[in-house]
Amino acid sequence: MSALLTAAMQDPSRPITTGHVMRLYGRLGIAPKRATARGDLKALARCGVLIQHGTHNQRHYALHAYYR
Repeated sequence: MSALLTAAMQDPSRPITTGHVMRLYGRLGIAPKRATARGDLKALARCGVLIQHGTHNQRHYALHAYYR
């Protein structure tokens, strides 16, 4: 999850999707499962680090302004 947070902080204006996280994890050799990516995104949103946007089928996340 720290790799996800680091990537989000490097480009804070970029929307973060499940696909983005899966590709990031794949490049890092982390098991790129959709459930893992979604769980990490939801966990960071629950902590207030990410803000959830969009509907169920087009959900994306953005880094909270405090962490930019």
